[in-house]
Amino acid sequence: MSKQPRASREEILESQVMWEPDGKSTHMHRFRAAAAAACGLALENYDDLYHWSVESYSDFWAEFWKFSGLVFSRMYDEVVDTTKGIADIPEWFKGSRLNYAENLLQHKENDRVALYAAREGREEIVKVTFEELRQQVALFAAAMRKMGVKQGDRVVGYLPNGVHAVEAMLAAASIGAVWSSTSPDFGVNGVLDRFSQIQPKLIFSVEAVVYNGKEYSHMDKLQQVVKGLPDLKKVVLIPYISSKEKIDISKIPNSVFLDDFLATRKGEQAPQLEFEQLPFSHPLFIMFSSGTTGAPKCMVHSAGGTLIQHLKEHILHGNMSSSDIILYYTTVALTSSPASWARIFLFLCIKERFRPGTWAWPWKPGTRKERQSGARVVSWCAPSRSPASPHTSGTMRTGTSTGRRISPDSQVSGHMATTAESTPKLEASSCWAGVTAHSTPMECGLAVQKSITLYTLNGKKVEVAVKQIIAGKAVEHRGAFSNPETLDLYQDIPELQDF
Repeated sequence: MSKQPRASREEILESQVMWEPDGKSTHMHRFRAAAAAACGLALENYDDLYHWSVESYSDFWAEFWKFSGLVFSRMYDEVVDTTKGIADIPEWFKGSRLNYAENLLQHKENDRVALYAAREGREEIVKVTFEELRQQVALFAAAMRKMGVKQGDRVVGYLPNGVHAVEAMLAAASIGAVWSSTSPDFGVNGVLDRFSQIQPKLIFSVEAVVYNGKEYSHMDKLQQVVKGLPDLKKVVLIPYISSKEKIDISKIPNSVFLDDFLATRKGEQAPQLEFEQLPFSHPLFIMFSSGTTGAPKCMVHSAGGTLIQHLKEHILHGNMSSSDIILYYTTVALTSSPASWARIFLFLCIKERFRPGTWAWPWKPGTRKERQSGARVVSWCAPSRSPASPHTSGTMRTGTSTGRRISPDSQVSGHMATTAESTPKLEASSCWAGVTAHSTPMECGLAVQKSITLYTLNGKKVEVAVKQIIAGKAVEHRGAFSNPETLDLYQDIPELQDF
């Protein structure tokens, strides 16, 4: 086969562009043009739009409020007080009234599919139309109101990520109740560490789940969880694997099957959806930190903040519309929403300096506490994969939380670091425990010899708890780990007594 002569660099540079994307057809372009016209600005490109959104964030959010088509019953008086910093907890869109669930259920085409649900062991994909979803949410909400759920009450789910989880969450939001959830793979202590802080009035759960082809009963765990939540008024059991005739709920106090909970009395008309009109800052979701460094911390997301942030991400960054479909492959421990009704769920994470509606607080009715932060909000360091060190053929962790290296020959990951020149060869699954930027080769070697990975219940590797054990400190909430016995391997290591 004859070889074609390679084109010279000059010829390549002079070649014509064969294709380039048409940015003018995107929502981002249309928003940039609309914002520029409304504010009298020359926003020529994305970079101009980005800098304007940071420097004039109040104007940016005001323009996006208009562009997004957000549904509200009362317009805001002020976007935000720009004289306040993030630690002052500025109030966003003061005076406005809206409902999160109303915005998500506003789709006009009743026959359009709202949810597709797939589950292990079932070949069929369940489809739920917008009309069906609205009807079910109305039933859930009416049943919640009948049992006394009101604004601010906590409703929780200890169940798989499926249609019923979405229906229960939207029903709670329509009332103004606060939703929180954990997945069935959480142990009893892991659930109680979270839910006991927020004192839920109502819990939804299932009798069993299937994982990797095997069925796991959920009833014993649910019974213990309910026993540890004295404020519960009702336990709603959703038959997930078996029919209700095969499920015994007699040992669970105040329990009822889902169809009985939703049932209307004979002659009653089907309930209609009612959406409580709430402040922008009204709490919507309570999520939790991993619980690896103490009790899980509550993170409360506001209804308006969650809604408008998801609209921004979906419409501007995702260029999504109601004709698109989102695949959300995760558990209910990561709650989110299809705000553009591109059909199914995304997780909210902190990434901008000023962003409406997210704060951290220890949940106690009537109190709120903002965690102090600097000019930037940086919550977590995400380490990269561990590449082989070119010096030692070992592995090297390369995540940073501040973007700087501790020393020329070390990489920092939070408080943990390894020294490239001194790191012995190590299996990729090992955990770098107790090694700092100042570690000697001996200390690195000792850590490697004792290194067995500690994991959370949802599979995250843990380093801080191991460091605490090495430092002689007690680690609470051992129930948050899938293999807590690993911690014992790091206790009383003579070579590290003064570490």
